[in-house]
Amino acid sequence: MPFIRIGSSSLALCQADWITETLTKAAAGTDVPSWMAEDISKGVERFLTNHYRGTVIGSDELFDRIEKTLSNLGLDDVAGNIDKTPPPVRISLSELARRAGTGYELAFFGLLAEQLRSAASGGANRVECHGLRTCVKHLSASKKWSRRCDQLQSEITQFVDSTSTLVTRARPEISMRIAS
Repeated sequence: MPFIRIGSSSLALCQADWITETLTKAAAGTDVPSWMAEDISKGVERFLTNHYRGTVIGSDELFDRIEKTLSNLGLDDVAGNIDKTPPPVRISLSELARRAGTGYELAFFGLLAEQLRSAASGGANRVECHGLRTCVKHLSASKKWSRRCDQLQSEITQFVDSTSTLVTRARPEISMRIAS
């Protein structure tokens, strides 16, 4: 399935369980049974896997397509209940470090800030950063863990935490964290 673009530069995995959960929640409280929502989600998955030509689909486009499909099936009440919150955004810290280059910590923090802002402005409610250890070793050009690595790891963790604090003032429902 394609990735889902959230905001200007963030991507999320489009996963079958997220589609099923979204459609099952939309069907709750309507006359549509949950099994039908699950069948529709399988149809969405098949379309995205077999017929969608791109590798990335915008979250707005994805939700528009789902709503139109539901309306065409006469399920306007389900279409109207869809929570358009995109799936969790996973940010690869090691990929950002690779893009910034060894020793270019300022460039790394700029890229990370851009990814976090993009995810928040795109409507994501959960942002998870992965690959911290690999990221730190790459940025510090260390083969072995050192005090410099400890310091850089702490700086990255503090940066994500402070960004999360700032963002949650405007959007209390969002969660940003370093997952590994």
